[in-house]
Amino acid sequence: MVQQLEDEYDAAVEAVPAQRPVPESLRAVSWMLEEFRVNLFAQQLGTAQPVSAKRIRRALKQASR
Repeated sequence: MVQQLEDEYDAAVEAVPAQRPVPESLRAVSWMLEEFRVNLFAQQLGTAQPVSAKRIRRALKQASR
């Protein structure tokens, strides 16, 4: 699950033209992926915000517009 989301994130980053910086909204998805890992593998630590695969995909879609 996490690997698939990372692949989707990587594809979105690669789609950004080389001369442009990665948008902040897309960089935020990177942090969401980190939070998702915590949510899956270290629940006792907790996360700063609710995170799920669905939320990450929604954020990727919005960031890629």
